[in-house]
Amino acid sequence: MQMLKSQSKIDWYAAGFKLLNIAGPLAGVSVILFTAVVSYIETRPQKLPIQYKLTHNNQTFYLEAANKTQELEKGLKWRNNLESDRGMLFNLGREYNHVPFWMYQVKVPLDIIYLKNNVVTTIIHNAPPCMKNPCPIYYGVTATQVLELKAGASNIQVGQKLVIEPIPKKL
Repeated sequence: MQMLKSQSKIDWYAAGFKLLNIAGPLAGVSVILFTAVVSYIETRPQKLPIQYKLTHNNQTFYLEAANKTQELEKGLKWRNNLESDRGMLFNLGREYNHVPFWMYQVKVPLDIIYLKNNVVTTIIHNAPPCMKNPCPIYYGVTATQVLELKAGASNIQVGQKLVIEPIPKKL
């Protein structure tokens, strides 16, 4: 009579293979979901707080302020519309010459207004949306700030000094 041996040892190879059969697809699905979520988050328009008010020729514009690198890069991308009394002020941090701006992934036509010490140095009127590269690059002569408003919303001219005031934060 032959005695059956009890399996007290674990077959590590078989256990590892079973684990990979479970973990592999889970890891794959996780990578796909993570990529989709990150892509979704990156293509959402940013909504920054209104921090400034621009008053010009009896018009008032309320401005979001882009101050950080990520905010400056995203700008008004992926916005489906921009109200005629709204805009974005890009605070560049210092003076730049030959300042490049473009409309890649911006869905609404804009006026791009380059400012140095609140004086308008260059205006690009009615810059059209651009959803596919290559997009035109628009250059300002010199700027410490760039203002983007809905195309045609203002009659701002080169050489004018703009009154841009901070809006007090509510306590």
